Amino acid sequence: MSSVSNNQAVELFKEVYGQMHELVPDSQQLSKDIGWAEGDRVGDVFKEDVVLGDEVGITLGGSGQEAFEINPAIAGTVKQTSVVPYVTVLPSILPFATISRSLGDSQAFFKATKFITRNNLSSHERFLESFRLYGQADKEFGYVSYFTGTYRNEAFVNGSGVLNGVTFVGGASAAAKAILLKPGDFASGLWVGRKGVKIQQLNSAGVPVASGKLVSVQSKYGYLVVDFVPVAATAASGSGSLRLALDGMATLGEMVGIYDILSTQGVLFGINNTQYELFAGNRLDLGNNYKLTLGRLQEGIADATNGGGLEGDVTCYLNPLNWANFATTESGLRVYDSSYKSSQAQNGFQDLEFYSQNGKITVKAHRMVMEGDAFVLKLDTWKRSGSAQPGFKVPGMDGDDLIKPLDNQAGYQFKSYSDEYVFTPMPAQNLLITGINPSASA
Repeated sequence: MSSVSNNQAVELFKEVYGQMHELVPDSQQLSKDIGWAEGDRVGDVFKEDVVLGDEVGITLGGSGQEAFEINPAIAGTVKQTSVVPYVTVLPSILPFATISRSLGDSQAFFKATKFITRNNLSSHERFLESFRLYGQADKEFGYVSYFTGTYRNEAFVNGSGVLNGVTFVGGASAAAKAILLKPGDFASGLWVGRKGVKIQQLNSAGVPVASGKLVSVQSKYGYLVVDFVPVAATAASGSGSLRLALDGMATLGEMVGIYDILSTQGVLFGINNTQYELFAGNRLDLGNNYKLTLGRLQEGIADATNGGGLEGDVTCYLNPLNWANFATTESGLRVYDSSYKSSQAQNGFQDLEFYSQNGKITVKAHRMVMEGDAFVLKLDTWKRSGSAQPGFKVPGMDGDDLIKPLDNQAGYQFKSYSDEYVFTPMPAQNLLITGINPSASA
């Protein structure tokens, strides 16, 4: 068996993977639907221009022919925001044997290592997708349940009840080391497949009160199993409430996500949107009482049309439970294109299309969207930018630091790197829907 030196391994890795960042899984829909654009970088921030009002210095000349004085210009409000991208780094390990068996050949090296490297990029993209949706959201990745009512066909009082044979008190089970999320805050895509990820319970001040690792996910029942004794919530909100977050989210280590962008009432990217309504997103809250129907979706879109001048096609991302309701209850109103054939069935998720007052609505299932939420986005108003998409190269560096032999393990550690933000200059042409109850009767 031929040996491969450290320098050869590094050079092979750089040659084969130095420019690789296009391996985006189909489930990371925002990464595909919101294009990457180069930003105008000044120092360590990126500048984004936003128009916050019309030109309003109009002169009415009347019907006469005489000369008249033209009013002075009253410029529309245009501001420049400063947007900071957020760095993420994901390490993985390549065993010595995997590298040595490539015999120093780039094609053999790629064949031997592609599954590990692709899994790294795929995993990195999944993390970024969850942050694009919920980064810096006030609810983090969901509240611990303190719900009173029926959830998953079981009765609860202040988050206490029995579900799947597990007894919860205040949304926590010390015996089973399980955490039940608040109804509407569970999304399987935020948790499934992430066994071992570091998570924290945060109090209302954002201080961790318990932490450890994820052990398993009960998607059918909406709870997590962890390797630490979880703390029970004593309130649904405010003091006594608890939220779940990944390690680093308590200190705002992740990018500002779409949920936060569309729900913020106050300063957003340096602009106070209580003073400029065109820089504030629209929100429809169903109060956890109703399913999301086409009629309710159109109601929210009407508000965005009236309030923000929404025109054109939009895409609605919602949890698969709500997508299933749409597919069943609104099937008679669905639009089919010329490629549809009733005699054919296709596996996997399909897009649902409807017409509304604004244009076409495309409804997509997204596993990372919480069960109580829906994002209605005018995609051509959004962009992703920063200094680097997920890949194995840091701009301005030669890449040697991204792969190196481990001191006490028989392998090389390599890292994927990203520096990204998501942004829209027109929040008012987008809509956030909250409080959806997929189990409601109406």
